[in-house]
Amino acid sequence: MAWFFRAVEQPDGSWLCRRGLEVFDSHPSLQLAIDHLAELAADAQPAQLFVHRVDGSVEGHGAIPG
Repeated sequence: MAWFFRAVEQPDGSWLCRRGLEVFDSHPSLQLAIDHLAELAADAQPAQLFVHRVDGSVEGHGAIPG
């Protein structure tokens, strides 16, 4: 089973790092959030990264195989 890690855009333009209902922290840019999620996901393989934009769109942002 793969873990899903998510960068979730906030109305103020910041990005939350999440796994399920757990919020790890927030970042001022998407790239910083993705970098942090990739570090977290490396310890929880297999994992997939997703970006959830404030407009409701969702983008796959890569997989980290186990």
